[in-house]
Amino acid sequence: RSTDGIAPGAESGFTLLETLTALTILGIALVSLFDAHQRGLRAARVADDYAVARILAQSLLADATGGNSGVVVPRHGNEGRFGWAIEVGPAGGGWADLKSESNWRLNHVRVTVAWDADRRVQLDTLKLGRAQ
Repeated sequence: RSTDGIAPGAESGFTLLETLTALTILGIALVSLFDAHQRGLRAARVADDYAVARILAQSLLADATGGNSGVVVPRHGNEGRFGWAIEVGPAGGGWADLKSESNWRLNHVRVTVAWDADRRVQLDTLKLGRAQ
């Protein structure tokens, strides 16, 4: 009888089946971790795009409505891979009707920033301005 707990003539170690099972489990775990990492990177990229688009839209809206001239001009353009448009029209609703001898009216200003095929940020505000 052996003193190390192994029967005489028995070999210690792992069988081929045990090794393949362990490698299979390890492979599945690594693939799952890689997939979770990819999804995290994709979500971070989408969040970053939304943040950039929001900052661009806020900047365009502030630039379009910041002056005291009362004139907001519709326009459009591109900033890198982001396309943007500023739309201006009369504000709707009975509360928006103004009577002015100086041709003032309440304008609805909409800034839209779009990228990729289906992603967009849209900001709206009202601005008192002259009718054009």
